[in-house]
Amino acid sequence: MSNKLISIGLMLVLMWPLAANDLKDSSLPSSPGKDLVSLPGIGEDLVIYSNSSSDQDIVAAENNAIPGYIPSGFNRGTDDTLAYVPADGGWNAYFYGYQAIGDAFMTCFQMPADGIIKGVNVPIYFWGTGDQQITISLHKLSYPYGTDGAMYSTANVDGAGWLGGYDMDATTGWMTSSGAEYTAGGTAGVCNEASAVIAAAQDPLGTTDGTGPTGVPSKGLIWPDGFTAATGNPESQPAEDNSVWYATADYGSEPELMAGDWVGVLVQGSGAGGGDDPTLGFYYEAADGLVDSWVGLKFYGECGGTSGNGGWHIRHWMFNMSLAVELTGDRGPVFVDVGALPTTLSQDDRAVSAHVTDDNPSGEAAGVSAVTLSYQLDSLTATVNSVSLSMTDGSSEDGTWEGTMPGASTGQTVYWNLTAYDNNGNASSTAMTSYFIFEATAGNDLIFNNQGRLYGSLAYSAQLYFYWAAVSATGFDIWDASYGGMNDELTGQYSAIVELAGTGPNYINDDEVTSWWAGGDKLYIVCGDEWLGVRSGWANGETAAGSVAREVLGIAAEYNDVNYGAAGDQEGISRLMALDGDAYSGPLYAFMQNANADSSIDSTGAVVMVSLNYDPFYETGGSNWLDGVDAVASHTVNMTGLGGVLDTNGAPLADAETYNVMISGQAGNGGRS
Repeated sequence: MSNKLISIGLMLVLMWPLAANDLKDSSLPSSPGKDLVSLPGIGEDLVIYSNSSSDQDIVAAENNAIPGYIPSGFNRGTDDTLAYVPADGGWNAYFYGYQAIGDAFMTCFQMPADGIIKGVNVPIYFWGTGDQQITISLHKLSYPYGTDGAMYSTANVDGAGWLGGYDMDATTGWMTSSGAEYTAGGTAGVCNEASAVIAAAQDPLGTTDGTGPTGVPSKGLIWPDGFTAATGNPESQPAEDNSVWYATADYGSEPELMAGDWVGVLVQGSGAGGGDDPTLGFYYEAADGLVDSWVGLKFYGECGGTSGNGGWHIRHWMFNMSLAVELTGDRGPVFVDVGALPTTLSQDDRAVSAHVTDDNPSGEAAGVSAVTLSYQLDSLTATVNSVSLSMTDGSSEDGTWEGTMPGASTGQTVYWNLTAYDNNGNASSTAMTSYFIFEATAGNDLIFNNQGRLYGSLAYSAQLYFYWAAVSATGFDIWDASYGGMNDELTGQYSAIVELAGTGPNYINDDEVTSWWAGGDKLYIVCGDEWLGVRSGWANGETAAGSVAREVLGIAAEYNDVNYGAAGDQEGISRLMALDGDAYSGPLYAFMQNANADSSIDSTGAVVMVSLNYDPFYETGGSNWLDGVDAVASHTVNMTGLGGVLDTNGAPLADAETYNVMISGQAGNGGRS
């Protein structure tokens, strides 16, 4: 079975308006035979464990966007790259803003030690039309603290994260990132009167004025401090080129900061714009649990912010920006790598390991003295338990530390992190992360969400694809790709498994499925355009004897990406056809016939006929790589589709071929698919 069944469910369920006043869609500019290998992110200092979700500023384009890059031309002594790294190793794209109206993006870093900033890297994923330019500056921030000296609550984010701006217009509500009068905490909005600026809010860029070139906000400004602004454009910095670094010495002095200082990389859309798409797009990823505060901010020049107003907004995202620094003072130990502890069915003890290094640029003694595992059960307010790790390999300056996480009971959630201490009392901690002991519910079926979470919500795997109800009332348990692939212990708990892979698959579990299926009387449903292609290398023709595709799903032959004829077709819409009298699509066919008999009328008075379309790009942000199949003798075709995509008038190709896009059947051992 294919993603087309899921498409039907979305058409029937997604009837309410999503927050999408800025939402546009894009996709991979690639052709069939695409490489789905995840590319690594940059750096190795900070890692988060999180998932992205739907947002009005996001254009669904691709995941795992750029490879890692650390410049080698800065001649750093004790070098470091301040960079945030997505847990999956790759950045999403893209998060957009407008030229000409004052939109700006900022990523914030806390200095791990005294240091000198040598370079700045801000990859741009997308340049729009017209005059496109960015202006980059560095600021010693007041953020993440308010006027009361307290750190903003992590609850102050997105719609509740309005920090305000300067000189708010009493009529339009628009504001600027620099000016005379900053909106005080509690100020009501003009664009959205129901929203108010966060209590104790202040300009996140800083409270003191620096000096620099025209067009750069002066608050907190530490670079550039010469006469020339640091700017980039599509010619000097092409889209998707992550190799462009700006040496701070080329635009003034090299900023020096102290350990604990917060520095912001500010990027303004400073072009005049124009054309039909005056936007630019940044790489982004969710930043949940990264540090004790949110690290990504966006300034909205007009009324497009998440609060309904303009100005600075704290976002739960981070943007791909990084700093090359030379550390001159001692810092805490660095976690180079931490072994993952994903959700599991096992209640046994679990091995914990970490690669930890320590240096001391000041020239004094270096070395890790201790590494501690801290964990809590079911709540972040529960008792904190600690386990000491032991060094099992290497040295105190570069070693592997190992320990044991005590087992937990089925249904429990374990929150944990690691803290490393050096010989001088400096400490560093990993982000708090969690896993739970998966519990199979008797009588439930299993959804294997083998893809990114739909709109960022795991619950939607059951609620939107199947039943709009509390997850506990849907009859499904959900195993997410973030837990890892399926294993025999998991599959053995269920007689029915639905694998959702519309934007996947992240894992191939054919061995486990084959073993599970052999027991007979199982139900296996698979949905996803690329489920076949990742197994066959997108080779058309007969499926392999003994494969899950043939023996379990009843697919005799595959025809990959039948919609694709030219660049951009992966963003297009495919026409599907329900079949009269079919056990599965027949009711949909009857519904459409009745709707056409009633003949809807559009605003011009023209008759609008009801058609069945497949548009994952609009519905889920995924790409359209529609596949066709032939069925083995035991299986029945339940739905067909046309090759190619619809034209601008919504019509299919005149000579479009018809393919089978949904099949079902029963095997000799009683298994159904």
